[in-house]
Amino acid sequence: MGKPAQRNGDANNAGGVINSIPQSNVFCNSELLSVDGSKGTGHPVGPPHAAGVWTTGNGSSTVKCNGIPVNRQGDSDSCAHVRVGGSNNVNIG
Repeated sequence: MGKPAQRNGDANNAGGVINSIPQSNVFCNSELLSVDGSKGTGHPVGPPHAAGVWTTGNGSSTVKCNGIPVNRQGDSDSCAHVRVGGSNNVNIG
């Protein structure tokens, strides 16, 4: 079974919220679907947690959007925090 898809506006376990996604045509629950390389808001203080510095990563090896791995709950961001929450009805393997 898959894990909840991550979208624009979803957070990691330190409160960093996705707000910039490098794809613009695939949506999940009316929000852009997050893929590896998405960026977000600052959380704690300073790098690597500063706004626009950290990126999402470790997305699905089997589900891609425009050729880029799709992010899921539990994937690690470049700042070492993990994705939490996500869609309540779209799961990614």
